[in-house]
Amino acid sequence: MGARVGLIGTGNMGFGMCCNLLKAGFEVVAHDVRPEPLQALRERGASIASTPGAVGRECHVVFSVVLDYRQNLAVLEGPDGLLENMASGDCIFVCSTISPGQARELASMAAVRNLRLLDCPISGGREGADAGTLSLMIGGDRSAVEQHRAPLEAVSSNIYYMGDVGAGETAKLVNNLLVAAQVVATAEALLLAGKSGVNLKQMFDVIMTSAGRSWIFEHRALRMIDRDFGTRGALKLLLKDTGIIMDAANALSLPMPLTSVVRQLFLAGVNQGLGEEDDSAAVKVLEQAAGFSLADLKK
Repeated sequence: MGARVGLIGTGNMGFGMCCNLLKAGFEVVAHDVRPEPLQALRERGASIASTPGAVGRECHVVFSVVLDYRQNLAVLEGPDGLLENMASGDCIFVCSTISPGQARELASMAAVRNLRLLDCPISGGREGADAGTLSLMIGGDRSAVEQHRAPLEAVSSNIYYMGDVGAGETAKLVNNLLVAAQVVATAEALLLAGKSGVNLKQMFDVIMTSAGRSWIFEHRALRMIDRDFGTRGALKLLLKDTGIIMDAANALSLPMPLTSVVRQLFLAGVNQGLGEEDDSAAVKVLEQAAGFSLADLKK
């Protein structure tokens, strides 16, 4: 076996990352609050730890792939957290989408213990996590990136060092602004085509060979057409992320009219009970407003 790597948070993204670390020959020590993914990873060869601290005691490098700032605090703090249990000089990569300021706060907490914490948000969806082709946007100690390049390359085909702590999160916010806007644009475009009587599958083929094509259109349009809202990336996460984007923009006195409107649509979706569905379920919010559903075309 290769070197030992820790991974905390085995959801849609973390599970695939863990599998690819195992495939690359790393000995992975995993932790999650849910037993089901841990059992599946145990069957694939991962070791299971009962607490984040137990991961930290066994590993010099740990990926934190949890939801938000609050969950990262739970991973880091306390007698069973990483900060109390990792050795001086060890490294933590925070893969969550949080604000740049929150990333700097976490890095400062780690520095007190002589630990290196880098913000390392990930993009590419569950598909990218499963395939090992995620994009990583990293902020922090550049020497840590080079020291741990092998496990980073096991989960990613695109590693971008962006600068100081917080720069990775800034890059992720820019990316997610475009994701959020394109999800809504995809939904509006399909509704326009559908209500106009255009065949939606043919319209998909047209866009895929035309200037309107985007990664989001390619990976969300057919979900909307086929009514496949099984969660890859939950709609509630785009509500969270657009909130962070708006906070960052307000701090810089930047007007964000499009993002503001898009965020309201995600808020409406969460209020309608769609938060746990795939973010492509944003189309349902627009369908309700239009009094017309793409599902009607399948009858």
